[in-house]
Amino acid sequence: MPILAVPFFLAQPKETNIERGRVQSKEFQVRGIARLEGDRLTLEWSGSVEITEIHGGNVRNLRQSVPAQRLVLPAARIARLEVRSRWWKPYIELRTTGIGPLELVPTASGGRVLLRITRRDWGIARELVSHVTLEMADAALRDAERVERTTDGHPARRDGSASQH
Repeated sequence: MPILAVPFFLAQPKETNIERGRVQSKEFQVRGIARLEGDRLTLEWSGSVEITEIHGGNVRNLRQSVPAQRLVLPAARIARLEVRSRWWKPYIELRTTGIGPLELVPTASGGRVLLRITRRDWGIARELVSHVTLEMADAALRDAERVERTTDGHPARRDGSASQH
């Protein structure tokens, strides 16, 4: 299988603070790549923050790097992955089975993050989502088979325990 990699960016709102005659504005630029590695979805991102400070009559501009981050999600931890579009702004919506896996990702909230993509990457994004969805189905099948083996061939009851004969 070819390596499927989709570049993305995270849309973060600009932050502005005004305090005692001092104005500070922060604008974040975060770019990354999403790719399928075996049965795992890997997200890697980094970026920068542009800080503008105005104090008195002075203006100061700074640019700081945001350290590179990496998140590896097993297919079983992904609840949903879809390519969506709002007019000219396509994105991949990623939802996980809990809020924990996406804690490190800027803009993530409640186990959900929107990975913004360009229109030219729409096709490869759909291909990536299709392959990840197949891996999710394979993971669910493996889990079901594992549960069946642990019940020793006896049908499982609704509460998850094996029935007694």
